Amino acid sequence: MLAVYPSAAEALPALERALGGPGKPDGVLEVRPCDGGLVVTWDPSRSAVRLVIGVIDAELRRYNATRRTELLEPLPLERLTQIAAQELHAPEIAPDRVLEALLAQAGLAP
Repeated sequence: MLAVYPSAAEALPALERALGGPGKPDGVLEVRPCDGGLVVTWDPSRSAVRLVIGVIDAELRRYNATRRTELLEPLPLERLTQIAAQELHAPEIAPDRVLEALLAQAGLAP
């Protein structure tokens, strides 16, 4: 779940249509307004982060607007490493290579 706050308020209706209307990304489950932005819930296994953010940025370009985003719930380690591997083109990034996770498994994390 992600909150998106565009720098141009007039972009909100277009964002809401692009993410929640006909032709929306397949994995988008819900789009709802929040104070100054939108909350977007989607299934990352059906629509990649890159696609959802790409739709947002494409709409914002029409308004010469920027965005502030906020992750509203933590992502599981498997999803985080999957996103990092895809976006950085680094397939070696995997949960079993994350130092913090390895330390926690060994009982050495605070």
